Amino acid sequence: MAHWLRAENAGMTAARVFSPLDAARAALIALQARLIVVLAEQNSALEARISEPGDRLARLERAVSRNSGNSSMPPSADDLPGKTPPPPRKPCGNGKKRQGKQPGAPGAHLAWSQNPDTTVPLFPQGTCACGRDLAAAADLGVGVSHQVIDTPVVTAAVTQYEEHTVAC
Repeated sequence: MAHWLRAENAGMTAARVFSPLDAARAALIALQARLIVVLAEQNSALEARISEPGDRLARLERAVSRNSGNSSMPPSADDLPGKTPPPPRKPCGNGKKRQGKQPGAPGAHLAWSQNPDTTVPLFPQGTCACGRDLAAAADLGVGVSHQVIDTPVVTAAVTQYEEHTVAC
């Protein structure tokens, strides 16, 4: 059976004539096109469902890996079940640099006051190893001296001002 017929009348060089196979093929192509659209929609829905557990897994892994070293959690929460402890801290500069003031750095201190406001003499109390009372012992002078600098407690003073009215 011929699928193409040539007709040469009225200036037409070719005309197409459909056979029953062409109609079946066109129906099959249309059915396949609808099937492709349905499968593409199902594929996009499945891809969305697959990405949800991946996001949830990443969020849970991030929450489990938090510890006091990489979050604001207290160090006491590091030993909870399921928590990973923070990695041990490495010493700065291969362990040569210690914490605090470094050797050779200028220091800061409270200078010794030559004229303290008050001097409190402290004498030993009780008995000596031999059993005699230390209050009657001879004074050999100051053995050790230290100064304590107390800062006074700051208190708020409330002052009330009253303006009086007068009549003349």
